[in-house]
Amino acid sequence: MAEVERQWTALTGTVGLYEDLSRSIWSVEGEKALDALHGLLTNDLRAAEAGQLIPCLALTPKGRPIADLRVWKRATGEGPSLLDLSAEGADELRRHFARYLPPRFATISLLPEAKILRVLGPGAAGALNRALGADQELPAEDRFVQVRPETAADSDLGESSSGPLLLGRSESEGGGWDVLLPAQFPGVDEVMLEAVESAGGCAVGPEAWEIWRVERGIPIYGRDFGLENLPQETGLSERTVSFDKGCYTGQEVVARIHYRGHVNQRLMGIQSTGDEPLSRGAELFREEKASGRITSPVQSPLFGSIALGMIRREVDPGTSLSLSPAAEADIMVRTLPFTST
Repeated sequence: MAEVERQWTALTGTVGLYEDLSRSIWSVEGEKALDALHGLLTNDLRAAEAGQLIPCLALTPKGRPIADLRVWKRATGEGPSLLDLSAEGADELRRHFARYLPPRFATISLLPEAKILRVLGPGAAGALNRALGADQELPAEDRFVQVRPETAADSDLGESSSGPLLLGRSESEGGGWDVLLPAQFPGVDEVMLEAVESAGGCAVGPEAWEIWRVERGIPIYGRDFGLENLPQETGLSERTVSFDKGCYTGQEVVARIHYRGHVNQRLMGIQSTGDEPLSRGAELFREEKASGRITSPVQSPLFGSIALGMIRREVDPGTSLSLSPAAEADIMVRTLPFTST
């Protein structure tokens, strides 16, 4: 745990470099590719500008999430647009596209060598300046630019239209930047790690990342939500759903809930005040009534035993729950992200 805490300290106090292997990255090509995707995804791809990242959900006709994804919209002539999604939803999304996306409009292909490096923490900007050079633009949130690092001379990185992209992460994603590598670029990992270590940080593993993302209330498809949920339950609908764009698959259900209804549960924070550890999948009770379920438990150096979970809508933040109807109510429902105040 000491090593995990050291990595968590880098993420929260200096800077951490995390290679996120949980994302599947696809290339999107075709003259009408984004128009075709526009009718299948929840957000407005047409209104977005080139160089903008558009977070979306893909839904079944009944409004259930098949996958969470981010569309990296590039200008015509600047190479294919890209999308990345949780690998947990990749197979189902591939079947969904095969059913509803005409191949004459769009060609979508997996980039098996692609990956995402996440540069996170208060020292992220300084580390990126060290790695990429002071002339490299650091984009604002939900914007991305082509990486033109000083190391380009050795790899032709600066000349490649399919070279790395640098994205400003939104505050709801915890801030920092993502570097998307659509293919193998030898030396980039080493350059990034050296810059992070020079800034007082380190590489971090999945366990430290998991603590960091739970503290910030960032849900993951296949773990915190899935086909059994509705978009409004996930806490993601504000960023991923446009209510002005018109029709898309699953739109009728989502709009009906937004304008005339409500969901019965939503993603919340959970904090234990007792000794019993939290475990994924455990039910939570308010007296004798089942009131929620734990989805992502972690042991935080700052907050102790915490988790994300789906909680019934009538259960307010500050309510105490228990792990069984007869147990002591020593689990508190919290708003997200977790804060010390």
